[in-house]
Amino acid sequence: MLLAEAPSPIDGLASAASVLLIIEAFVIILLMAVLMLLLAFAFKWLHDHVIPVVQEYAPTVKGALGATDRASGRVIDFVAALYARRRGFEEGAHHLFDSILPILASLFSDRPLPDEAPSANGHTP
Repeated sequence: MLLAEAPSPIDGLASAASVLLIIEAFVIILLMAVLMLLLAFAFKWLHDHVIPVVQEYAPTVKGALGATDRASGRVIDFVAALYARRRGFEEGAHHLFDSILPILASLFSDRPLPDEAPSANGHTP
């Protein structure tokens, strides 16, 4: 004769947890399906309402962006040339004064011209 075991309360809790887990999985799958449908609807609306407008105005926008790119390139070239001229003037003036100052110092004082005075090209003789 077999004795039937009494069901344990843990068995009932395990059954309830498995039912809850199945319900949660079903709700998550349902939410993902709804999100995918909404995303598909959004892409369809975008394709029907936005893409034609973009395709209509794309050549105009490309032309405007090209003109802006060319204009900004000219501004950059102008600023670079201006900076190069300024640096060239500063370097030229710096070397000019470095060459002239020892000569002027020897003219207005009793000191002779130093031997290590720089020449016109900036090198010492």
